[in-house]
Amino acid sequence: MQRYFILLLSFLLAACLEESRIENDERAFTKIYDHNDFGARFKPIDLQELSDGGYLILAERNLNNGQFAGIYLLRVDRSGNFISDLEPDETLVNPIGNLMKIGADFYFFAMDPFTVQAYLVRTDAALTSITTTPVSGITYPAAASLDNTTIILLSYNSVTLETVISLLNTSGTVTSSKAFSIGAGEGVEEPVINHFLRTGKQFPFFTGKTGSLYYFNGFYNYTFSLVFTNLVTNNPQGVVQGNQDDGGFQALLPLAGSTFAAARFNYGDNYILPGVTLSTSGISSATDLGGFRFPEIPADASVCIFRGTLNNTPVIVFGSDTRSGQVGLYVYDETSGTLLTTRYEGFGNPFRISTLKQSSSGDVLLCGTTYVAGRFARIFLTKIPQEELRW
Repeated sequence: MQRYFILLLSFLLAACLEESRIENDERAFTKIYDHNDFGARFKPIDLQELSDGGYLILAERNLNNGQFAGIYLLRVDRSGNFISDLEPDETLVNPIGNLMKIGADFYFFAMDPFTVQAYLVRTDAALTSITTTPVSGITYPAAASLDNTTIILLSYNSVTLETVISLLNTSGTVTSSKAFSIGAGEGVEEPVINHFLRTGKQFPFFTGKTGSLYYFNGFYNYTFSLVFTNLVTNNPQGVVQGNQDDGGFQALLPLAGSTFAAARFNYGDNYILPGVTLSTSGISSATDLGGFRFPEIPADASVCIFRGTLNNTPVIVFGSDTRSGQVGLYVYDETSGTLLTTRYEGFGNPFRISTLKQSSSGDVLLCGTTYVAGRFARIFLTKIPQEELRW
């Protein structure tokens, strides 16, 4: 009888240890997703948390033919373990973020490699189906975001040399649109086209809405600028100019009124602004905004921002690449703008950030590219429990 009791106790202890291990795996992990194609290269674009606690990742992949990037979708469970993936054929290329959740489905944009027409792509959480819808009159999609269930799309018209911001519904119908000239003359569109061909500098295009105004980060009047518009008048309501294609915003997050969290670059230098007032009317310059300079962030590095609560404190969290090959996380107090703590992720192989978010449980999600053996570009996903980001 005593022996049976000891065996039962051992089974119960083992079960408790296994349950504890699973729970710890769900709270904290770093996963690197290998691929059976030796020459495959992947770069994540965005991720969304699923209703079952898992994650859906949108990424681009290299193609054997052409200069455009292919589409790759990856589904993992709540512990970051691989479930399934999807590699749509090459009839659509250059997927762009954001990966937008509307109802039970997920949406993003891509384009036809020959006509460069934009397509709205929809998939379900299980990656069992994918549908594509052409977007009439829209070419070279560059960035997208959501305003409730309305999609805000940034695109480029190479015929008229215009940056275009449009509103769409989930059927791919454009309900409103406004175009702004990038300027006239020889060579003015070269950096834009090189961005889409992946042969030149990759620009941080993005869109959004603040109050009654929409905004986009893109080319306007010869300069990479942050442009505010009401989508009614032909001229912008406000423009925060960069320095041609050598300066401007890397990331932007509306906080309240005319206050934003932002990151900007200027001739290779990088600045973080946890709280900055921007003029949404008239013309101003990004170089006048100051900010905290971070020499550890290399030129043209991606910057991601999220606003959330860590350890019962409202915070703004920035993430960016560092010269050491790690990803740096910088946590600021939202109220005071004080730097609370920093953390560096990455080990062994170089790590590059693609997206940074807070999970429904309050933990930090970091997704990007790591280079296995220094050469194989693979997706990584890291989950950091919020209690590890203390100060």
